[in-house]
Amino acid sequence: MVTLRPCDWPVTYTGYIKTIIKSSKGRNGPTLDMTTRLVDRQRFGKLKVATWNVRGIAEKTEELQTVLLKTKIDIFIITETKNKNKGSEDICNYVMIYCGVPANQLASSGVAIAIRKDWKHKIEDYTWIWNRIIETRIKVLNRNFTIVGVYAPVEGKEQETIEFYMQLQQSMDKIPKERKTTL
Repeated sequence: MVTLRPCDWPVTYTGYIKTIIKSSKGRNGPTLDMTTRLVDRQRFGKLKVATWNVRGIAEKTEELQTVLLKTKIDIFIITETKNKNKGSEDICNYVMIYCGVPANQLASSGVAIAIRKDWKHKIEDYTWIWNRIIETRIKVLNRNFTIVGVYAPVEGKEQETIEFYMQLQQSMDKIPKERKTTL
């Protein structure tokens, strides 16, 4: 059994995504959507997003699984994973897309985005930008989202900090303005 201290829990944000759908009047009255609600009503979807600096994911896999099961977060950004290379793997009921330093370097930095496994088919694309920046494009709650997971360098690493912000700015500039972006 893993005992979690309050400071070990991730920072979460739960928000409502508002979607307005226009109605059309057919021969038999108002058009109904798949859930048999009137289409001209506003529909709200709840999206639960969290971030957590794990300071090395290898030693905390069991703890991460416990948190994922208890909190039921939709999208989880995990920083300082210290994973090497790039890839994806299944953890609990989530698919985790991660990037880190090359295999020949000392494990440091690294970032991952974990998305509910039942939303796996909603992932449109993902990009490993740098060992501190990862981007995932997903369509949920009738919206197109770009989720950007970042792990900024610590103070004192001036050259790495400059490189990080240049890479981040280039990445943000490429995202179409009509997409909702979570950073």
